[in-house]
Amino acid sequence: MDYSQYDVEDFVADPFFSRWVKRPDDETKCFWENWMTEHPEKSDTVAEAKKILLLLKFPVSEATLQEQQASKAHVMQRINAQPMPEEGSAQPWRQYLSMAAAVSLLLLGAYLVWPRSNAEPYQQYATQFGEQREILLPDSSRIKLNANSSLRFKKDWSDSVAREVWLEGEAFFEILKKPLAADGRFIVHTTQLNVEVLGTTFNVQTRHGETQVVLNTGKVKLQAADQEKGKEIVFLEPGEMGTMRDDRLVKTQVNPVVYSSWKDNRLFFENESIRKIARRLEDSYGYQVIVDKPEWLDYTFTGSCPADDISILLTALAESFDLSVTQSNRQIRIQEADISQ
Repeated sequence: MDYSQYDVEDFVADPFFSRWVKRPDDETKCFWENWMTEHPEKSDTVAEAKKILLLLKFPVSEATLQEQQASKAHVMQRINAQPMPEEGSAQPWRQYLSMAAAVSLLLLGAYLVWPRSNAEPYQQYATQFGEQREILLPDSSRIKLNANSSLRFKKDWSDSVAREVWLEGEAFFEILKKPLAADGRFIVHTTQLNVEVLGTTFNVQTRHGETQVVLNTGKVKLQAADQEKGKEIVFLEPGEMGTMRDDRLVKTQVNPVVYSSWKDNRLFFENESIRKIARRLEDSYGYQVIVDKPEWLDYTFTGSCPADDISILLTALAESFDLSVTQSNRQIRIQEADISQ
């Protein structure tokens, strides 16, 4: 998540930001205080978003991301449509009426999106760039959340309902089977796919308009989250990957270790293009990768490195392709090697 591109409305709709404002803990305070130190130019925007959130007296949102965005867009459209008074106007009360109407619309939109007080509370987790987190679910299933990702689920799982989680980013799942008498389904919801399992281990990544599900053990069922865009159902066997992109669901054979090695603090690459490696560095570590020549993006690399020591990967890339790969702060640059050295 590139918070530096956020405006007031984006911060208001962000669950991790809202948690910091309303229910701060060590994780949120550490992240946002450091982030504000690094981005002083966003202080006014953050302050305004905090004021709005503190006006909202509703519980944490259980609405879907689509519902939040739709409501936010509608509310902000109405707010922007409010006529602004001309400079030097003799009727300042019109400005206050306009501002009051804008705040009322924002509160109404929040009321429609945020559930009533009797709704079940959700547990939410989020990771920063370069951070991983292990999560124990109410049924003792385990999830490892990769960097720059978020997960939420209901705190109370009864035997009469399916177990459900909502994922943005990437996570590895180790799901326990439930007794046959209970509803044993476990469903992972992403923006594009619903992944249904009984008891299995698998990796899910959802970024950049694409969702990938790689199965290590067991069996899973994939179906488009939006049934109007695709009613096809795909079943995966171990060693298969289901990919949803542009409303198309495709199944291919893969090596699961390549896709889930990050959970064991290793990064494996198997004929991986520099383009995809750069994207992984951007998604999981927050680096900006600059490649001087576009044709280098298609170079492929096979190898591995510790997930917590990217310098080893950069050295391997430089030696493999006889290029200069340098890192400065949050930027990585790939350019011609200096042959004079």
